[in-house]
Amino acid sequence: MAFYIRDQHVQNLSFDVEGLAQINSVFAERFTQLQAELSPAGKNAFFTYVIRFDNKGYRVFDLNELLRYFNQANKVERVIFTIESADAIASNRNTGAYLELCMDAQDPARCVLVSSSDTKDWAEASFAAVHEVIVKHKTRNGLARSPWTNLLVQLVGVALGFLVSLWLAFKVTPNVKVENGFTISFLFILLVFSNIWGHLNQLLLSQFSKLFPNIEFIRPQKAALHWILQAIVGSAAFAIVVYLMGLGFSFLSEVLAEFLKKN
Repeated sequence: MAFYIRDQHVQNLSFDVEGLAQINSVFAERFTQLQAELSPAGKNAFFTYVIRFDNKGYRVFDLNELLRYFNQANKVERVIFTIESADAIASNRNTGAYLELCMDAQDPARCVLVSSSDTKDWAEASFAAVHEVIVKHKTRNGLARSPWTNLLVQLVGVALGFLVSLWLAFKVTPNVKVENGFTISFLFILLVFSNIWGHLNQLLLSQFSKLFPNIEFIRPQKAALHWILQAIVGSAAFAIVVYLMGLGFSFLSEVLAEFLKKN
């Protein structure tokens, strides 16, 4: 196999037509150098692109064709830049040189930058050149998908579930003619909520991932709605949390006051 390899998962990136052109410029330069190294031995290299959109995919050989598909797509799912020597293709990349950047908007595990060659200088320089470009397109979307966000959603959901269960228990207790009616009502409602919350929590996190994706392909004419949705969701989530926390504290104050009066 090739003597040297560099690879890294790529995360939280956003690309428009200009960004793709910048990546293409680096790949074209690395392709030219690789071709120059292979020519004396009578060998060739190949520079291709893959774009998948609207549940169909194409392999193309020209940037303009790639951008044409990119602009006409309703939803771009994946874009791949690939340079491969003939040896790499023939050996299923066990030998030879290759450079690939895979950006998948649906599967973060597939988002990889990899460079490999028998020549360390080409592999290292190629990896560094592409990496230098993609870091300029970093987003903060990772914050919305971080473990801290998941923990915050969980804590807020559990707290609100507790308050709602407490409130509903007070409402239904007068109709429950059994001993310890409040306790029984509260535990039943809390149990029901806990089962619902498990599914609701996954749904909320899934929507966060869609609104704040790992890889984002931007077309100006189609991006405005997505940005508006991001702003609406962020603002609404903050407003709802603040409102419900205020409502919860107010309700707890009333409950405690009523409890103190009875005792």
